[in-house]
Amino acid sequence: MGSLQAQVLLHPVRMRVVLAMGSEDLTTKQLSKSLPDVAQASLYRAIARLVDAGIIAVVERRQRGGAMERVYRVVDAPDSEHSTATAHGFVAAADTLARSLSVDAAQWAACPDWEPHQAHLRREVLHLNREQLAEFTARLETSFDRASAQETHDEAVTMVVTFATIPAPSDATRDRGEDEPTSW
Repeated sequence: MGSLQAQVLLHPVRMRVVLAMGSEDLTTKQLSKSLPDVAQASLYRAIARLVDAGIIAVVERRQRGGAMERVYRVVDAPDSEHSTATAHGFVAAADTLARSLSVDAAQWAACPDWEPHQAHLRREVLHLNREQLAEFTARLETSFDRASAQETHDEAVTMVVTFATIPAPSDATRDRGEDEPTSW
């Protein structure tokens, strides 16, 4: 991904559109349902900018009533190494992920099928050396890869999984009393 594409993704609404699409082909109407807090005009502008930047593309056009409906697909997924290469980019990406998590959680909590045991949040401060961190990250990536490679079945539940590692200054975690795990 080029630096122009990374800059395009630094906008919170555009990044949320790409995150909402994931690997699915979606229409603007479907995206609007996934992002109910985003004004329709903002959504259309975000989609247009993402198309212009080559991050998403129109993969199908179909006539719906008197209008042409477009189906979009992510063609160049955000690469965290580029979109978070600067401090500003990293903070913007983290903010977007936090907002997306909040919207996803609110939608799930409002769903009539809501069951508390199906969702899990966990935040924990870990103390790892470089080797342990590399091993931990490799295990997580392997688990993510295996789970994302699974074939979709009728019984499958679609889950949004977010993982972040952020180095914390050692004094900051002790000062806030965050040595204990937090799980909801």
